Amino acid sequence: MTTSKLYTVVQASPNHFNIIDASTGAFVNRITLQGTLMSGPIVVGNRCTVVVEFGGGSKFGMIYNLPDGALVNRYSV
Repeated sequence: MTTSKLYTVVQASPNHFNIIDASTGAFVNRITLQGTLMSGPIVVGNRCTVVVEFGGGSKFGMIYNLPDGALVNRYSV
């Protein structure tokens, strides 16, 4: 039987998000954002999405893999 892990993401400081094992409450990893957080985090399955704004006013959606916190993709908003 395969068991899937559940993860949640919580803001630890303005540019740091902790990845937490939702079953145990244990800290697993950290995501460090570039830019200023505009919205999120939104967790769906094994992905987390946030929208950030950079100094010039451009906004990007950033998609991170859970639980390793690796940036998977980004798109212009």
